[in-house]
Amino acid sequence: MPGLITHQRIFFESVTSLKKLKHPDHSTHLLDAQFSHPLFMSSALAGLLIPNLFDYLPGKRDIFFGNSIKHFLHSDDGLSVIFAMFNTLLNNNHEPNEWVYYQKGFFYGYISHWVTDAMYHPFVFYWAGFPTYKDNRVSYYRNQHLLFEYTIDQYMAYFYNSEPFDYNLDRMIPQKNTILYKASKDIFTNAIATIKPSLTLTPSIISWLKHDGYDIALQCVKPVYSLKKTRNAHLIKILRLLEKRTYSDFLVRYPDARRINRHILNLHRDRWFNPGGEVGLHYESVDDLFRIVKEKTVTLWKQFEELLNHKEMISPSQFNAVIEFTNAYTGKKGFSLDGMIHQNPIRLRN
Repeated sequence: MPGLITHQRIFFESVTSLKKLKHPDHSTHLLDAQFSHPLFMSSALAGLLIPNLFDYLPGKRDIFFGNSIKHFLHSDDGLSVIFAMFNTLLNNNHEPNEWVYYQKGFFYGYISHWVTDAMYHPFVFYWAGFPTYKDNRVSYYRNQHLLFEYTIDQYMAYFYNSEPFDYNLDRMIPQKNTILYKASKDIFTNAIATIKPSLTLTPSIISWLKHDGYDIALQCVKPVYSLKKTRNAHLIKILRLLEKRTYSDFLVRYPDARRINRHILNLHRDRWFNPGGEVGLHYESVDDLFRIVKEKTVTLWKQFEELLNHKEMISPSQFNAVIEFTNAYTGKKGFSLDGMIHQNPIRLRN
């Protein structure tokens, strides 16, 4: 999961690139008009956040990939969830209204998140490393993985294209009890219920509170990010003391933007391999991946806009062919931790 700053900057530049296409067509104009509306944009930003939402819930992390719900949403099953959301939009027989409008925006934001993860994750896994049977330090590699992503986030916030980015976390969190909140939650939770009815969104650690895990997680996002980005010397001292005694995702802080390790960004374009063993060499930097993701996101938005406008039904296999990336970790179906073989981890310190 590239950090939320990276996701947001890619999303906004993808929206901007719609206006710059040399040969705009009908779908391009429709997308441009929709993204120009502040409320549609807000719903899309909510969709951009939700795939990572459950990592903000308190509780034990039993797997390297973080929260088990987040892992489900990024695995092969995650594509089925996206297909279910697409069908919800496609099967809506009512005239376009506020509810449908918000759900459509949510869907496009979710697509942007999925493509970004599918393109950036192999890069992050290769250079940050991952646990193996021989080196099963799950907490250590989880820590390195998050530090790597937060380093990319700081680069995207202050240095990409030599232009600082006006990141705004508040815009990604819909206000409870609004139509935007209810519509985005409805399309998301109904899709999960369709694909995996047995999955509960409320972890056992807070189930006794009788609160919805989705709602609680949204309330946790801002406090968690405040903790991760704090520059309060006394609080940092306490966090470091806790880190020596236990591991928690919540204790992994953002590195100082002025001292980030730029070598890991591969701006010098060193050779790297897909961790899953896919044949071929890679030389992409985070800058190169940014441009590729932006282009693919815009292409997918246009394709889905055409399908939705023409009410064109497609099969799961046709949907997989359109979206191309069947897994948000490697882009390939059948991903598992045991299947990753290539890595060249660079030690990061905060």
